[in-house]
Amino acid sequence: MGRRKIGRARLIAALGVLLVTLIAAHDIGSNPGEGFAARAAISAIDAYRATVSPRISSVVTCRFVPTCSAYGRAAIAKHGLLRGGARTAARIARCGPWTAAGTVDLP
Repeated sequence: MGRRKIGRARLIAALGVLLVTLIAAHDIGSNPGEGFAARAAISAIDAYRATVSPRISSVVTCRFVPTCSAYGRAAIAKHGLLRGGARTAARIARCGPWTAAGTVDLP
């Protein structure tokens, strides 16, 4: 019985590695912003903008124009997940009290 569980765990792990490899191969071969990972990130940003953002808009205001979530969505769609995500992370790192409200920063 123990050998059977180990064999099943290895099979599941191998299928997981195969799935990740196939997704990575697809993403490398596709245009920036059209890969599975980029589309998943854009969907997550859309979900954030639809659910979380309206609830915190009365407490937190973005210092940049467009907002960081809109910038992240556009950057990922234009440059892909890795480069667009890095640009978005760098922009979020620049946000703080030292940044003037209404600063225009396009993706």
